[in-house]
Amino acid sequence: MRVFKSEEIGRKGDDFDKSYVSSDFLNQAMDELLKSMVNKKGTDEIVELFGRKAFSYPKNELLLQRIIEYTTRPGDIVLDFFLGSGTTAAVAHKMGRQYIGIEQMDYIETIPVERLKKVIAGEQGGISKAVNWLGGGDFIYCELMKYNEAFMDRIQAAQDSEELLQIWRDMAEGSFLNWYVNPQMPEEAIRDFEALGKGPNGLEKQKRLLAGLLDKNQLYVHLSEIDDAQFKVSEEEKALNRAFYGE
Repeated sequence: MRVFKSEEIGRKGDDFDKSYVSSDFLNQAMDELLKSMVNKKGTDEIVELFGRKAFSYPKNELLLQRIIEYTTRPGDIVLDFFLGSGTTAAVAHKMGRQYIGIEQMDYIETIPVERLKKVIAGEQGGISKAVNWLGGGDFIYCELMKYNEAFMDRIQAAQDSEELLQIWRDMAEGSFLNWYVNPQMPEEAIRDFEALGKGPNGLEKQKRLLAGLLDKNQLYVHLSEIDDAQFKVSEEEKALNRAFYGE
């Protein structure tokens, strides 16, 4: 990572141990960014890549190029917690940086992942010509291993009360329930559940009830639990996780 010495060093001496981006540098950089970057350019780049407006309000590659230039050196790791259309990852790739992108929305497979495939293939949009990008490299795309989230998916996809009742039975045997939930299924509770399904918007109310039973802290398998046999994590998956986290 690039480090900029604090302007206070001049007043407090070289042993002043804090480092900041120079305010003069920051003002100059922001002035350049605000004057020269047009956000519509990001949309134009997406249309060029996918043939349509596949994402709303994407950042343009030149903007991310400037930010990455100001704050990193080749080989550094760029982290984007909200990957969106994948502009940050695409630019980092073209500029010889490592990168980690995180996204919770399902368009990750159809937009940023596909965009990075195009980058590797040598697409010539965005900053490609400016950095003499010719393609190459690779990336790994992974998903969190579902646990309670798998039950959430089944609940949302259920078509009738009978199907939901079976999901409830499966949850009682193999899910993480909230601490206050009785894992047993008393006959009285089952009758109340069935009666709920017969009322107005019954199916949706049943779905909300079952979703409320699940412990949301256990939607995915935790790293600390990958050796637990019940999760059936493969040796290949274990090795990948340990390599990623540097264990």
